[in-house]
Amino acid sequence: MLNTMNEEKITRAYLETLSFSDLSNLADEYGVEVPENLNRNFLIAELLELAEDASGTAENMIIASEEESGEIVDLPQNYNETQISCILRNPIWGFVFWNISDADSLQIKDEETSLLLRICSFNSKDELKPVEVLEVQASTTSQEQYILLPTEKKYIRVELLLARYATQSVLAFSPLIEIPQGPKYVDEWQPGKEFDFSQIMKLSNVEDILLNQYKKHRNSFIG
Repeated sequence: MLNTMNEEKITRAYLETLSFSDLSNLADEYGVEVPENLNRNFLIAELLELAEDASGTAENMIIASEEESGEIVDLPQNYNETQISCILRNPIWGFVFWNISDADSLQIKDEETSLLLRICSFNSKDELKPVEVLEVQASTTSQEQYILLPTEKKYIRVELLLARYATQSVLAFSPLIEIPQGPKYVDEWQPGKEFDFSQIMKLSNVEDILLNQYKKHRNSFIG
């Protein structure tokens, strides 16, 4: 049983500050077997559930204080690095999110500077130079936004740029992302553009389906 002197009530917020190793040790203390491939979030949920079963509320589950255990618990710190990532929502839209270091933040506070997102397109993952580049203004209210992806491109990389006067510098760039490829008419379709659909495709109402898709998921974000 854990030492009850200088005890501290356990909460989800506290568990989130612990490393996986510390969580495993706490689970061992309460007799919970932890598989090697157990997800961190599931382990936290298991500990909270154990507390509820034992005392009716997770707030009453206690742990030894840092002073009692002799172990120093390091709270997670911001790595203070400028980073950017992109996740595909679908083959047309990407969700971009980034983090900016303290040093770079000082530069951005200058009224003459701004942040841009540069979408670099590649036809193969071995290409060093992009075949197409598109720049959009980065959000000033949050460090995340959706971007419209270029069509007929197999790979993209998103760069975070610091623009000042007539110069630009790359603060960070995402890993290369492969875009799933679908039928050409799905990627290129828009009102007024004609495709040579087979009779069976026309009977399946494909043109109305594409029009509805365009209005709801692509054109709604344009303009």
